Amino acid sequence: MGMKRLALILGFAITVPAFALTQSPRPGDRIGVLRMSDRYTHGAEQTVAKTIQTDLRRELRDLGFDAYDARLTYDELSRHSLPAAEYFVEIISSHSMNHPVGGAGVGAGAVSVEVGVIVAEVAAAVRVYDGRTLNEIAHFDLRKSSAAIVPMGIGLGGRWSWAYVALPFMQYGQYRAAAHDVARQAAERIAGR
Repeated sequence: MGMKRLALILGFAITVPAFALTQSPRPGDRIGVLRMSDRYTHGAEQTVAKTIQTDLRRELRDLGFDAYDARLTYDELSRHSLPAAEYFVEIISSHSMNHPVGGAGVGAGAVSVEVGVIVAEVAAAVRVYDGRTLNEIAHFDLRKSSAAIVPMGIGLGGRWSWAYVALPFMQYGQYRAAAHDVARQAAERIAGR
């Protein structure tokens, strides 16, 4: 009988801490949002990465969490002493795409405007880590597509000369809209909604 009792106590001693590690974040918990790797430092990917990180912190705060910028990547965090946080969240950009799918130009007199349909897609993997052990406790993949009709360029001209100015920042707006939605989805999944 003593051996059965010992096995039962040992079983509880092992399973209770294992379940404690998989507890999901609750409002009021301190969550460090990790920075993305330096490989996302060019153009649109950098815009998407910064938008997701900033918007994720804001969305988590709106849901009642104490979210902050950890100012570290996951690799840096694993090599240093851990800052005080119950959880850390890492966003890994897996796919970003932005392209026009159609367009038209309209001119009147010396002015022309080109408009196009821009489709932006942002996908990211979200990893949630226990703040004490850095064990991954949740992982999910998110994706958002966004489409809009935007001005692509403006042309000015006359009889002897013509100039055209492209407006690429309008395309970045579609990236930002899709990235914002990915951050909102991530916050809701972290909160268990």
